Amino acid sequence: MPSVLVIGCANFYGRAVIQQLCAERDQGSAWVIRGVDKVLPQLASFPEPTLKLYDTIDYRMGNLRNSGFLEQAFERGDSGAPWDYVINLAAEYKFGQTAGVYEQDVHQVSLNIARLAAKHKAGALVHLSTAHLFKPGSSSNALHKEDDEVEAQNELAACHLRAEQDICALSDMPPLVILRPALCYGPGDRQNVVPIMISAQISRSTDQPMPVLWEKDLRVSTVHVDDVARACLAAARWAAQTQKPGSKSVFNLADPGDTTNAKLAQAVGQLFSVKPSFQNSAINFIAKRLKTSELTEEVNESLLGPWMTLLTAHGVANSPLSPYLDQEHPYCRLEHCPLAIDGSRITSTPNLEFSYKHPQVSPQALQPMVEEFQQVKLWPNIPL
Repeated sequence: MPSVLVIGCANFYGRAVIQQLCAERDQGSAWVIRGVDKVLPQLASFPEPTLKLYDTIDYRMGNLRNSGFLEQAFERGDSGAPWDYVINLAAEYKFGQTAGVYEQDVHQVSLNIARLAAKHKAGALVHLSTAHLFKPGSSSNALHKEDDEVEAQNELAACHLRAEQDICALSDMPPLVILRPALCYGPGDRQNVVPIMISAQISRSTDQPMPVLWEKDLRVSTVHVDDVARACLAAARWAAQTQKPGSKSVFNLADPGDTTNAKLAQAVGQLFSVKPSFQNSAINFIAKRLKTSELTEEVNESLLGPWMTLLTAHGVANSPLSPYLDQEHPYCRLEHCPLAIDGSRITSTPNLEFSYKHPQVSPQALQPMVEEFQQVKLWPNIPL
């Protein structure tokens, strides 16, 4: 009976992994599942069916910064057997945190988990990083492969990069797989694609076109969170079964739809029945010469008020969702550093057996996000 330890199991990525594991278990796959995180699932605004899954696993809550708690999370009790798979999803992914928070909750937490995976002789370690760390090349809109040069564009990416480098330098490691997701969307996303969706909802309520900055052809690679979850499990199995201790593998995660600014805006626009209005060349000429922070702050201010008005009008008293785009969001730097990610290596690696079930961003894939937010009363109950 395979065993899996999922650290960070109640965040955006973690809930998708738990859902995938429970779905496999319900289809007959025997799993020993332990989930660990710093929050109670009951406080994570999960819909009821998702929340019930956490009652069916061994869930442990505690401070992930505390090495003693992490040590206890790895211990198997009477069996003493090592975990077949350890999946680390615990790193902080929220934009706009301080450098100190990122150092502790990305770099240090990830390093501590990797050391414990080595100490407890796990069968494989899957570490979720980010694809927001490639250095723009001479052709900045070209797709980046895993071995391309990296250069952190902000402090969050810098801490993910340091975590990758320091984990790879550890000795006596189990087979290691580093996954680098592009802009990830799907149920539970609150900061990646959601601000653009809120902009579309506002445009619909005001009967105005949805304004879209930057050129249409700039790449902004995407991946559905369910595909990230499936990749975590597929990579864990592959590493444990085919790779040697100490081996290191890196895979980008980006769907084959080759998402561009236009494709993303059109998918969102179709969902809300609004037409994207791409700014003309003169406006973009000016935008390029403004400080990116000044430009995005102006856009943020123009959306925050209408969104609060919309929430109040539909009886949504307290929603964490916002149209605000933090300066660390890759969309803010799209003109200078497109998020252009080649996610094909993982689909062509022998014996890994992974393919993207969501090959491109679409209105059909975005719709469940809004419906779930409406269900948990975080989004205005406006029919799509």
